[in-house]
Amino acid sequence: MDNWISKIKKYLRQFIELGVLLIGVSVFAEILFGPNVAFFGSQVTINLVALLNTLGDSGIAALIVIFALLITYRKLLK
Repeated sequence: MDNWISKIKKYLRQFIELGVLLIGVSVFAEILFGPNVAFFGSQVTINLVALLNTLGDSGIAALIVIFALLITYRKLLK
């Protein structure tokens, strides 16, 4: 059972790392080639800014969520 759980954790870590890399590449491609990058299909930076604005409107609750996500993410990468 532990071996099975460790395999799932390994795949989830790789999936999260892939997602973070895709976000980085899409932002980089949008900065270089403009908002109409064919491969990514939408304006990633506008979506990220909207997400940050929404979190900013929530106040202290958003900060708690962000810190919880950062702590969880750091634990997953160790």
